[in-house]
Amino acid sequence: MGMTRVFGAALLGAVTTLPTHAQDLLPPLICEGVGPDWSLTMTPDEGEFTFAGPPLTMPIPQESRAEGRPFPRAYTLLGGRDTAIVILNERRCDTPVVTGWPYEANILTQKGEQPVILFGCCQPKE
Repeated sequence: MGMTRVFGAALLGAVTTLPTHAQDLLPPLICEGVGPDWSLTMTPDEGEFTFAGPPLTMPIPQESRAEGRPFPRAYTLLGGRDTAIVILNERRCDTPVVTGWPYEANILTQKGEQPVILFGCCQPKE
């Protein structure tokens, strides 16, 4: 089993899955981070993630959230050889590039065989 599958499976087991209700869905989001640079456009069904290569469009088969709370939320993006777990918190987010975006994002993914955690901010897509 590759590093990606082990990494993703461990994270999936660490969160509790709750049913998604229409009023709980977030609007489409645009996210970005620097140092290293990455970007993500996310709808409830899929995400287009750009990091260390060309943009990848990946389905989002699972949304999880902290038990008994609306946040943090985790979104699992699955690609053929790549995965990303987006952990979203509802709190003001600032980076050297953006200020005052309403969501903070941590993305657990990989660069080749090396697991990485990315930090950045998200806001509703206009």
